[in-house]
Amino acid sequence: MPRHHPNSSSRRRAQDVLPLPKGFISISELLDDSQGPGKMVNVIGVVKDCKLPIPTKGTDYKSTLTLYDLSTQGDTEGIDLNIFRREKEMPTVEAGDVVVVYSVKHQTYGGTSSLLTTYRTDIHVYAAQQIPRSGSSQSASGALRPPSRPVARNPGDKEHEYVTWLYDHIDRQYIPDQEDFSARAELSRNIRDRFSLLADVQDRMFADLVVQVVREPFDLGDKICLWVSDWTENVRFFHRTDDSPDWTDGTPVRDGDPYGYTSKFKKPVDPVEVEGKWRGPSGKRSLQLTCWDPHADVIRDQVELGTWLHLRKVQIGYGHNSTNLEGFLRGERQYSNFSDKINVQILDPQADGEKIDPRLRDAIRRKRDYEKEKGPTKGAHKRNAEESPQKDNTKTRRATKRAARQKAHEQVEERESKEQLIPDLNDLIKCENPEMKPRPLSSILEPVLYHTTIANEPVSLELPFTCAKDRTHARVIDFHPSSLEDFAVSRRRTDNDCLSDNSADDIDPDSDDGEHDTRHSRRNRVWEWRFALKLEEVSPALLKKDKKPATLWVHVGNPQAQLLTDLDAQDLRAAHNEETLGSLREQMFKLWGDLEERKVDLEARKREQRDRILQNMPPPSSGAEEEAAAHSAGLGQISNKPFTCCVQQYGVKVEAEEGEEDNAGEGKKWQRMYGLFGTKIASD
Repeated sequence: MPRHHPNSSSRRRAQDVLPLPKGFISISELLDDSQGPGKMVNVIGVVKDCKLPIPTKGTDYKSTLTLYDLSTQGDTEGIDLNIFRREKEMPTVEAGDVVVVYSVKHQTYGGTSSLLTTYRTDIHVYAAQQIPRSGSSQSASGALRPPSRPVARNPGDKEHEYVTWLYDHIDRQYIPDQEDFSARAELSRNIRDRFSLLADVQDRMFADLVVQVVREPFDLGDKICLWVSDWTENVRFFHRTDDSPDWTDGTPVRDGDPYGYTSKFKKPVDPVEVEGKWRGPSGKRSLQLTCWDPHADVIRDQVELGTWLHLRKVQIGYGHNSTNLEGFLRGERQYSNFSDKINVQILDPQADGEKIDPRLRDAIRRKRDYEKEKGPTKGAHKRNAEESPQKDNTKTRRATKRAARQKAHEQVEERESKEQLIPDLNDLIKCENPEMKPRPLSSILEPVLYHTTIANEPVSLELPFTCAKDRTHARVIDFHPSSLEDFAVSRRRTDNDCLSDNSADDIDPDSDDGEHDTRHSRRNRVWEWRFALKLEEVSPALLKKDKKPATLWVHVGNPQAQLLTDLDAQDLRAAHNEETLGSLREQMFKLWGDLEERKVDLEARKREQRDRILQNMPPPSSGAEEEAAAHSAGLGQISNKPFTCCVQQYGVKVEAEEGEEDNAGEGKKWQRMYGLFGTKIASD
C-alpha cells in the first residue's frame, strides 16, 4: 500500500530542533519511566493508530490512540493514550493528526507505559491536512478540530508553533495511509468479541486468550513452542497424561533410543525430577501454541513456566496430525505498518485488585477448583457417582443440613426459655448476629443424628459434622501457640491471593513449590494470622449446678483474626515490629485477662522442673506437697470475664487410620473442626 514518505527536513542539524513548549514531556521519557507512573503530564504527538470507542462495564466508552514524536520515530515506538469518556465526547482523529494533551496520567500496566485520561484531561486535535508548512505566516490554530467537550486549557502560540514545526519535521513513513488507518480502526471495534475460552475455540478462528503457561517454553530458533491452559476442556485438544519418566502421552522420551536398548544401563530416576515432564492439567485442557517473531522475542525474554498471558489474534487450526487443535501466533506481514505489533501481554495476578482483568480472575478460580478436585478426591467422586446420582446426593445433604439446623434451634429455644442471662459479661467483646440466641458449648459439641429409612427399616446416622454457625458464652482458658510471637506465620504469595473467596486454610505456610521456586523467590512473603483458642463453656445452668464445663478448641484464621484484633499480621519476632506485638498483647489481654502471664509462669515452672530432673537436683524447699499442688493446678484460676462470641462448625479431610471408616473418599475421613468468626475486641 502507498505510504507517506519522509521528507528531507527530518535530517536537519540538531541545532534546528525546536524545543517542546514549557510543561510538556517527550514520549521517550515516558517510555523510559524517567517520570515514574502516577504523575500527570502534558504530551504532544502524532497519531499513527486508533482503536474506535467500545463500551465498558460502566457508562463510559474506551478509545485508544497511539502517538509518536521525534524522540521515538527512529525506533518505531509509540505510546498508547487510553481515553475513557462518553461516546459523544470522544475525539475524532485521522492518520497523521497532531494531538496536544493536557493533564493526562502516566501509568504502567502489563510492563508497558501508557497514558490514561482523567476528568481533568483536555485533548486538542490538529487536522493533518490543514496544518501549515513550517515558516508559513499562517498559524496552526486554523487546523484545530472543534473540541468534543468543554475544555479548561487551550493551546497557545507556543503550542501552535511547535505543532507546525513537528508535523513538518517528523518522519511520516510510520503513518499509514488513510485507507489502511480506517480499516484497522474499524476492525478494532470487534476486538472484545474475539475473546474466547479454550473450551470454545474452533478451527479457522482468531481468538484472544487469557491463559497460563503450563510447560517451559521450547525455543526452536525461528519460533518458540509452549503449552498454555485456561483450565477449561476442549474435546479437540491433545489428551495430556502424567506417565512414567520413560513415556509421556504415549510417546517414548528416549533421545536416540526409541526401543529402549540402553534402559538397563540407566539409574532409576524419580519421575518428579525428569526435565520436561508434564506438570500441567491432565486431559484435554491444554493448547499447544507456536509463536514467531516479534512475539517469540518477548516470550524468550520474559515468559516462563507459570506466567499468565493475554494473547491477541491467536490463529486456531489443526496441527500436523490433523487431529488436534493448536494455536499459532504470527507476526504482521512485512509490508504492514504494524509489523512490530506485539500481541503478548504479561498479566500479574498480584497487581492491585482493581486492575486485575476479571477474565484472569476467573481463570485462576478455575485452576484453584481443579487443583482442589485433583488427587485423592478423584476416586471418591468416581465412587459416589457410581453409587447414586449426584442430584440425589445434593438433595440429601441439603435436607440433612436443614434438619440439623432446625433441631438445633428447637433445642436452643427450649433451653434458653428456662435460662437466665450471664452476669458480668465482657462488654469489650462484640460479635455478629445479636438476634440469634446463644447456645451452650455442650450443646454445640453434641453429635447430630440424621434419621432415615434403609430397606424399610428406620436408621439413625451420626453425621461427622454440620456446617452450623452459633453464638455462645465462653471464656478463654488456653491458647496455641504458647508464644504470641508465633501467632503470625509466613508463606509464599500465590496467584490465588487475588480471589475474594480464597481461603488461607487451603495453603500450607511451610510449603514451597519446587517447580516455581525461581519465580517465587523474587517475591515477598506474606504474613497471616494463624492461632487457636481454647474456650470454656459459661452458662446459667453451670452457675447453678456444680458441673464440669465443656471445652473446645477454635481455630482463628487470618481474616477472623484481623477482625478480632484490628491488626494486620506481621513478623512479630522482628525488632521493627515490637509496637505491633505490644498492641497484640494489649488486645488479647482484654480478651483473656492474665492468661498469658499464668501460661508463661507455668511454662517456666515446667522448664525448671525438667532441668532439676536432668541435673538430679532435689525439689525446691517449698516441699513436695506444695509443688504437686502447684503442678496439678495448671494455669490456676484465670481472672478473665466471659464474653459472647460466634463459633462455626466445619469438616476437614484427614487420613483415616486402619479400621476407621473412610467417609471422605479413599483413605480419608471427615474430622469435625470449630472456628471463631464475627467476633471483635472493641476499643476501650
